Amino acid sequence: SAQEHDSRDNVTQVQNLLGEKWGQKADEAMIQRCLRADRGNVEKCTQRIIKTLEWRQTMIPSPLVCRACAKDHTSHYLHQVGFDKIGRPVIYSVFNMATDMNPAENVQHMIHCFEHAISVMAPKLEQQQWVWVSDFSGFGMKNLNPSIALEANTLFGTYYPERLGAFILLGAPTIFSVLYSAISPALDPITSKKLAFIAKDSKITERLSEFFDDELVSWITTEVTQNNSKSTRKKKRYATPAIVGEPGFATAEEAPYLRKDAVVDGHNIHGTQSFLQFLQSQDLAWQQAY
Repeated sequence: SAQEHDSRDNVTQVQNLLGEKWGQKADEAMIQRCLRADRGNVEKCTQRIIKTLEWRQTMIPSPLVCRACAKDHTSHYLHQVGFDKIGRPVIYSVFNMATDMNPAENVQHMIHCFEHAISVMAPKLEQQQWVWVSDFSGFGMKNLNPSIALEANTLFGTYYPERLGAFILLGAPTIFSVLYSAISPALDPITSKKLAFIAKDSKITERLSEFFDDELVSWITTEVTQNNSKSTRKKKRYATPAIVGEPGFATAEEAPYLRKDAVVDGHNIHGTQSFLQFLQSQDLAWQQAY
């Protein structure tokens, strides 16, 4: 079709503008994502890719370690827990399980999570996107500073364009409208359309089922229930050796998601059973870096 021809032509133009230095580091999928983000503007797309590649050279260390989690394992609770109905990685976070409010350190943890989400995407997954479920349990006045949300928006828009498939705001309270009013002017219209507000009411299972299979819906609703209980939250700690910079485990049987403390009242905090099986199917070196 003419549209496909124009798209192919735009990709070629971007590849030519990137030249030898950057062209080898930007695959066609990355170029296509940036072209969609920049509405087909070849020049803007090229500059975005160069800026992103320069950023990745300085901001994506190896190994990926979260400084805050290394100091305090309760700093963040944001990690992948499964896949949605079309195979996109699903990330889950909750406010009352995270103690760190530093924007830069939150961004560092997000980068770790996003990079691993990308690493588990199936090559056949056309849009190469993830879904983020943000549980608003514990959201309050201390969370109204827009800095972290704006940093996340910059991260999405500038360095991970067209990676966010959907952002589910689970049980966002009325007070959230204050924060939303502060950040909404900075949101790209396309990003705004990806927001889905789901209330924690009798229809929560039905609404979540629009995105996820029964297994993941059950995992999320169990998390919601557990995270509303202070005594249950105290039993939880999400921190893999890789994210806190500790020595890796020697065998697959020692993986953090197989340890006793990964299971709280019969619920594995690392994700659904099928997701854990997926992790176990990867080679040991990959698991150690997860």
